[in-house]
Amino acid sequence: MQVSTQNFKVLKGDDMDLDDRKKKILSSVVEDYIISAEPVGSKTIMEKYNLKYSSATIRNDMKLLEEGGYLEQPHISAGRIPSTKGYRYYVDNLMKEKKLSMIDINYIDNSISGFGDTEKLFEQAADVVSKILLRPTLLTIKTDDLLENVKIIKVSDKVLLIVLISKNGAIKDCFVKLTDELEESTIEELSNVLNKNLKGTPLEKLNIVLNDIVAKELSSFSFVLGKICESIKYEMSKESKKISADLASILDLPEFSDIQKAKNFVNMLSTKDIIDATLDKTKNNELGIIIGSESKEMLLKDYSIISLDIKTDNKKVGKISVVGPKRADYSKAVATLKYIDNKIKNIFSKNKEEGEK
Repeated sequence: MQVSTQNFKVLKGDDMDLDDRKKKILSSVVEDYIISAEPVGSKTIMEKYNLKYSSATIRNDMKLLEEGGYLEQPHISAGRIPSTKGYRYYVDNLMKEKKLSMIDINYIDNSISGFGDTEKLFEQAADVVSKILLRPTLLTIKTDDLLENVKIIKVSDKVLLIVLISKNGAIKDCFVKLTDELEESTIEELSNVLNKNLKGTPLEKLNIVLNDIVAKELSSFSFVLGKICESIKYEMSKESKKISADLASILDLPEFSDIQKAKNFVNMLSTKDIIDATLDKTKNNELGIIIGSESKEMLLKDYSIISLDIKTDNKKVGKISVVGPKRADYSKAVATLKYIDNKIKNIFSKNKEEGEK
């Protein structure tokens, strides 16, 4: 596949033998339909893509591609549109690597800062992907990581910043407001207590261990430890799945001219259960693409999901998934996710280096 690199694996369908002419025609139909959202005819293909075949030859091959399941004809008098099988063949065999524009690159670089906790970083990335591709983006954060270090930073006399650094370099932070000022020596003692009890704890079990710490150590630091633990527990309890979407722009897509279809799509995004179940099928793929009926879910038969596993030190820490109609600019989606992936990896690397200092 032309798009994949050794670092990216894409879910693939069955490869079918097509001659070069049919490949060019199929590629032209897919690319034109992605842009126009209108059924594509043989005359459009011949003139717009400068194919050196007669209109009759192109029309005949389009009929054969339809019989082979690569194209569909929505109306008898209309041109053709790609089927799920046609999109799959295009993605796996015909799609060319697309370079992001400098506008998109600058937007990504300026929007993903890398400052603050890791969840905010992921949220920034998901929001950027949604705005560039004009598709809803589902963010899933994986929590089976181990806590490596807890830092307590005095922001002001009565405000502390608690920074949690995981073994994989993920960072979460929260603020604690105090009623009394703390001495630096007390802050150091609190930091030692938390690190002694929490280091090596799975993040998903942090709340349980925090309860034990409060029961065991609260008598020594009754005036502040409880507040610190409650702040950490609240931060860790936030929902791990979030959706970034400019629904006004998304619902302007031709696919959602039917109000009921638009409502069903928004409802599906809100519940997320069907999407979550489908995403499980991409769990072993760094870059997974599921198109239409490949999901085996009737409600997703007209949609695609393009998902990127976020990894650091070869361990998965999250997933960003683009959800939308099958008529998607797959090449641009892949290029955007690959650039985001490199951006996040670089930030993780810097965060880890700073955490070891």
